[in-house]
Amino acid sequence: MNPTRILLIHTEETRTHFRSIGIVENEPLDTEILYTVLTQDGHTVRIYDPDREQTGYEQVLSAFAPRLVYADGVVKQVPYMLDYMKRTKAYSPRITTVLGGIFAEHNYAYLYADTVDYICRSYDPAVLSAVASLQTEPEIQTDRLEALNGLCFRKGDGSWAENTITPYDINCLPRHIDRSHFYRYQSCFRLLRHNPLACVRFAYSCSHKCTFCYRTMMNCGRYIHKDIQRFAEEIQAVRSDTIYIVDDNFLVDPAVISEFIAWIRRLGIRKNYICYGRCDFILNNKELIRELTQIGFRYFIVGFEAVRDNYLEKYDKKIAVEDSLSCIRFLKSIHAGLYAMMIIDTDFTAGDFTSMYRWVKEQELEYVIPSIITPLPGTPMYDRCQKDLLTRDWRIWDYTHVLLPPAHMS
Repeated sequence: MNPTRILLIHTEETRTHFRSIGIVENEPLDTEILYTVLTQDGHTVRIYDPDREQTGYEQVLSAFAPRLVYADGVVKQVPYMLDYMKRTKAYSPRITTVLGGIFAEHNYAYLYADTVDYICRSYDPAVLSAVASLQTEPEIQTDRLEALNGLCFRKGDGSWAENTITPYDINCLPRHIDRSHFYRYQSCFRLLRHNPLACVRFAYSCSHKCTFCYRTMMNCGRYIHKDIQRFAEEIQAVRSDTIYIVDDNFLVDPAVISEFIAWIRRLGIRKNYICYGRCDFILNNKELIRELTQIGFRYFIVGFEAVRDNYLEKYDKKIAVEDSLSCIRFLKSIHAGLYAMMIIDTDFTAGDFTSMYRWVKEQELEYVIPSIITPLPGTPMYDRCQKDLLTRDWRIWDYTHVLLPPAHMS
């Protein structure tokens, strides 16, 4: 392993006036994982966080002098990711540029640009480390690039080679993540009033296959979770009283959750938790949910999505509105907090808007997160809807903009 200097960019979510700073700011867990692995491999690494640093990007390039620059993100961050690559090459064409992250796994072709040298599609941090080490060699052998899981790279003729991607076992990640970036800026990381808020991940992908959701396709669509004892010990080591489990669905297997509860109790961990979960799991496992609240689970983020069954069928949610009502009543009965996620569909009539408003008011929900239906690139919904898109400006793929023609609005 030949060490080099690597700049990791925690890409900002937006550069517009409509920002979530001070409302929702997540710890850059994936960037911290990369930082941990790269430094363990001997590389000199710096995280650049433009939302929290006053230093300009070109100043950072000048002061740190990286050999490789990496950026990643979701769909709304793609223009900023590409902008960083362009600015990097303008500063010095000799710096190697690499993109990766959730968007890149299935949408890598959108990232093909003259200013991008490599695209990492796998969640295996060893791929980026290997690419970085190869940059120190006088000549890079193609066969060594071809051996890297899911890597996209330029061939001699300038065209792109696309390595086959295979699922990554999350248990191969380091047991201890270097969270020095989180501890430095912990007062910034929050979900509304939950602050400071540390992030942990139990699994890649999701076991359910909702047609609008990109996360179900993560890791080649393969759901792989961490060893339960290891996960509990990771939580124990995090210096934060509030833990956000960022899996899109933590509540998957009752046996796994039961073992998790046992480990939290065995280790004597006293923290507060927020997690995502499905309404049907909550209803089918009420005693487990009670036990979760007893060990510190304060809020559940639940995707109810709709207040009419025809929309739930459209999204393939496999629940009914009555299930949502039962879930709300149960969580209230055990004094568990709730973030209710709802979808504003482009097929909404005036009556649909009224129904959702009244439903939310009647349930007396503390927090409601409405999102405009957003066809994410790579999903079946996107394939079905892309011909009708009103724009392809990725910057507004943020669940707050209308991207498809409303059926009942002029």
